[in-house]
Amino acid sequence: VVSGFVITNVLLRERASKNNVSIPGFYTRRIRRILPAATVVLIVTVFATYHWLSFIAAAAAADDAKYVAAFVGNFHFASVGTQYFTAHQPPSTLQQFWSLAVEEQFYLVWPILFLLLSLPRRPFSPVTRLTVTLILIIGFSLVWCIIETNQNTVWAFFSPLTRAWELALGGLLAVLGPRLRGRAPRTGLTLASTGVVTILLSTWLYSSTTLWPGTAVIAPVLATGAVIAGGSLRGPDSFGRFVRFTPIQWMGNISYSLYLVHWPIIAIATQYAISPLPLHSEIELVALSIGLSTGLYYAIENPIRKSTWLSSRRLVTFVFGAALIGCSFAAIYWHLSHS
Repeated sequence: VVSGFVITNVLLRERASKNNVSIPGFYTRRIRRILPAATVVLIVTVFATYHWLSFIAAAAAADDAKYVAAFVGNFHFASVGTQYFTAHQPPSTLQQFWSLAVEEQFYLVWPILFLLLSLPRRPFSPVTRLTVTLILIIGFSLVWCIIETNQNTVWAFFSPLTRAWELALGGLLAVLGPRLRGRAPRTGLTLASTGVVTILLSTWLYSSTTLWPGTAVIAPVLATGAVIAGGSLRGPDSFGRFVRFTPIQWMGNISYSLYLVHWPIIAIATQYAISPLPLHSEIELVALSIGLSTGLYYAIENPIRKSTWLSSRRLVTFVFGAALIGCSFAAIYWHLSHS
């Protein structure tokens, strides 16, 4: 939901300021934002899996990495029948990349569709066309999510078709945001507070036995949308001191690197230990994840994302992205040839 909201806002701002959307410019920003840190984590995870786990697990991770590097990791994980925490075999040390693959597939489709829907043609305005299209995507995708969950929970979990409505909801909130902004501060506060409470209740009440995503996903997804919509209704200073609190901003800054890093650390440590980890070890893993993601953010993610040299050279950025993908495949096949 947040990704759909952020990306659609980026497209809306560019269209408002330049009266156009540059598709090559969009993709060069995504390359600088996503690929450098992801490539480092992918390669290091394959190395770490070889070092700490069995050759069988390492060969499987290297095979998984081929699909992750090609941005189709979610289809691969669905095809081999993996699920978080519930599979008979330990989950892949690269399995966190499934959701990044869904977002990347969203990036391939949504900017082009946005550009077509934003063309200044009659009888309907671009906002109307975007709104209707997003509502249709939400409806069809949610219905398919519920149907697919009852037929095949693994594909329902990993499929971009069942997840599209979550991204589309964020996009819809971005499109409608200017019409909501500052309209009803009290209502916005109630809506946002209800959303936060619902998200917390979902983390408490849902368990590994919850049929997922299905209808269960509706509550946390709509709650996230409620937080965003509540912020729009309250106005530009909707969360006040909370979002200006330095640790909150810092955690938000490193969140992408933390997303990449946390899962392989937990998965490798858990599989290496065999028996359940004690609480102090879990706390140490959390601290290690935060520490390594902080280093990844300041050393690689942020400098490359904000590189003015790369941002002014689109062709070089595309070549750079292709080189990163090439490095991933080179490391993968080196490992597979030596396993």
